[in-house]
Amino acid sequence: MTSGSTKKAMVYRFEREPLSGFLDSVRPLEEDQIQFLNKDGFVQLIPAAQVKMICFVRDWISTLPWLRNKYAVRPRQHGLWVRMKFQDGESVEATMANDFSLLDGSSISVVPPEPATGVQRVIVPLQAIQAFEVLGVVGSPLKKTRAASQNQLSMFD
Repeated sequence: MTSGSTKKAMVYRFEREPLSGFLDSVRPLEEDQIQFLNKDGFVQLIPAAQVKMICFVRDWISTLPWLRNKYAVRPRQHGLWVRMKFQDGESVEATMANDFSLLDGSSISVVPPEPATGVQRVIVPLQAIQAFEVLGVVGSPLKKTRAASQNQLSMFD
């Protein structure tokens, strides 16, 4: 674990208490496990199959990273509007980038509808997801912007 990429994190596990500590923000999952440094200074190896989500936070939180599980209205943030059903049956909506930049093969990076105070980024291991559904594309690049009208006067020619 390199010190330059180590950030404060909360690791939420299935049917267990969440863990507070530090995690490599560049590669949080390696070889189906997480190398986690707890607040007491001990390194723990956590199997990825036990992890529901990883939240990088400004300060450790005692609440869940999701204040709401669904968007009240269509999200405004550009990207994919998705619904994930976890292995424990909980269903959560989120947004994610509309490209492969946040997909590393073992996890996805999402933004919750209304993140708890201090949550900066949420990583969900693919093993934790039972079902995944794309609900919509927000801010699609396929929409063309209207060209200026030919009758419009040019002021700065």
